[in-house]
Amino acid sequence: MRYRSDERGISIVELLVAVALLAVVVVSLAAAGLYANRTLTRSRVQLESAQFLQSELERLHAVPYDSLQSGSRTAAKGTSTWTVSDSSVYSRILLITHYAPTEGVSVWDTVVAYRLSP
Repeated sequence: MRYRSDERGISIVELLVAVALLAVVVVSLAAAGLYANRTLTRSRVQLESAQFLQSELERLHAVPYDSLQSGSRTAAKGTSTWTVSDSSVYSRILLITHYAPTEGVSVWDTVVAYRLSP
């Protein structure tokens, strides 16, 4: 029997190679999708944590200078604790926030702010 080079179609070996390559591409895309989803979730939590910290800091800055005292506050998704140190020129505010939107997710932030005396 003679081999004809003009035969059309694909062999089983070519089909197996194509399926293997396709499987590698699909698995790679699935892994990239999972990584992107995890990164997006982490970024969202960090953004929400920064917004929580900013809102707590703005709330403390809105308190009249003479009324500002150390304390703590619990909100829906987190807690904040602040310590006020007074001097003749400024008040130093050490604000520590703990943002925990769901179980197993927790972000701690610390910021130091200064308010000049009026």
